[in-house]
Amino acid sequence: MRTLFNRLIFIRMRRVFELLVVSLFLIIILTINSKWSSSIINDNNKHRHININNISVNSFLSQDQSLNQNHDTIIEKIITGQPNLAKYIHLDLKGAPPQPNKFYETFFNFIDQLNMSVKGIVIEYEDLLPLNGRFANATHRFGYKKSDIELIQIAAKSHRLEIIPLIQTFGHLEWLLKLREFELYRDELASPMVITPCLDLTYVLLEDLLQQTLDMHPNSNIIHIGCDEVTLTNSHPKCQEISMDVPERYINHVKRIVSIVQKIRPGIRILIWDDVIRSEQFINNEKLLNELKNLVEPVAWNYHPTFDDSYIYSPIWNIYSKLFSNTWAASAFKGGLRRLSMQTNTTHHVLNHHAWLQFMKLSTNQNNKSFSAIILTGWSRFDHFMPLCDLLPTAYQSLISSLYILTTGKSILHEYVNDCYELMNSIGKDSQLCQSLPGLSIWSGISSLSLSLSQIEDRLTFLHTVAPSYNRKHLFVRRYELDLRLNELEMLKNDLLTVTQLLNHHLSELYSLDVIDEWFDLYITPILGRINATLIEFSPVRNQTSWSRRPFI
Repeated sequence: MRTLFNRLIFIRMRRVFELLVVSLFLIIILTINSKWSSSIINDNNKHRHININNISVNSFLSQDQSLNQNHDTIIEKIITGQPNLAKYIHLDLKGAPPQPNKFYETFFNFIDQLNMSVKGIVIEYEDLLPLNGRFANATHRFGYKKSDIELIQIAAKSHRLEIIPLIQTFGHLEWLLKLREFELYRDELASPMVITPCLDLTYVLLEDLLQQTLDMHPNSNIIHIGCDEVTLTNSHPKCQEISMDVPERYINHVKRIVSIVQKIRPGIRILIWDDVIRSEQFINNEKLLNELKNLVEPVAWNYHPTFDDSYIYSPIWNIYSKLFSNTWAASAFKGGLRRLSMQTNTTHHVLNHHAWLQFMKLSTNQNNKSFSAIILTGWSRFDHFMPLCDLLPTAYQSLISSLYILTTGKSILHEYVNDCYELMNSIGKDSQLCQSLPGLSIWSGISSLSLSLSQIEDRLTFLHTVAPSYNRKHLFVRRYELDLRLNELEMLKNDLLTVTQLLNHHLSELYSLDVIDEWFDLYITPILGRINATLIEFSPVRNQTSWSRRPFI
């Protein structure tokens, strides 16, 4: 009996022990699972909402795919604005040039009243200048007139803005070299991008171009001569007569252009883009770069949301501080992200300016000369042959937010804010200034259009899951659902046509017909084509009242 009692006690104790072990195991599992779930939630939240100065930014928007950087490290650092830094806004006229009498006076008034240390406007005319003589048949057929150039300068002067003409003099001369009558000036016969530095006639041509440009800008004390993205091949037959490597030819060409400009207007300051001269072939040959000492002022451009270490710690910054009296920075407020884009990505460009502020602070701490000014570039095409990217009115939010962070160090990031008045209130400015923004209705119109296009893309994608090609081939679909989705698509098409008709009216208030035609052909015609093709392609299966037995083969 005692043995049985002891056995029962043992069995009960063992069960209690087993229960304790199981309970402890469950507690451990639940604890690990809780921490793991919490980690996932936190990780998702970290990526889903980037907080910059307590303003949430959705990093999963399709337009933000290029921003897969670790922005937390950026956000945690205190940033200091540069209220006294001279700021220049770049207008790129090789894509969507605004009609002068409808744009410049009101835009310059807005910039003046914004009061954010904007000192001037860098205008890249390309083929818009009303050139005469040998260039008469090379310029844009809807280009500006001399009276338009005068209008721009009068408006700039009345609002205390300096005009800096930007005239390419080495690379990016395709607007001219594409033409048959200027083929002989090409560095490489098959490519009209770069002018040869081996032909004396090159400098006769460029002197004429610079003379006419400066004659039309009598009050400009600074000129930008480009010289970026020069892929020089020395392919021209004349290059074989004098042996000279590519870096030497580059420096020699810039010196000759500087000499021409100084002859036309002594004492004028000359800017060049710096991407060529910051390359290793010049970093490792400071003696060669020394030939440009105090002749030009390099403009260092970087359009990325973060700067990599190779850029930040490049030896070129010490070289610049020794050779040049001034070094400029160049950021981007539009057009520096994608070749084809209907809207401006404000987030990307504000982060680019945040990175510039950090870099400027670091440069000052490293005893390099501080940057004397910054140009906020606003590209309209990547080059003369590329498509139109985001129109200027869609970049107003980016421009205002970029100027604001440069001035105050604070970020205002509301992606695709359609209300200028709300934006101005958020930065403590008079919202009535919005009335000085030409083409404001284009900004809101393209934003509305973007929403319509997004809905259409969703319906097109869904239709191909409701009725994939195999089912359509065998007339075997769920008709009631197909009818519903096709009716929705037809309604969205009608809405799109209404929106585009209104947008066409708004665009005509600022742009010429050729710009409007190109823009619609790039951003609207393809989607309308897809809608019409889908409606035709899916129509045979809309009238089915009976269906075949499976299999279909």
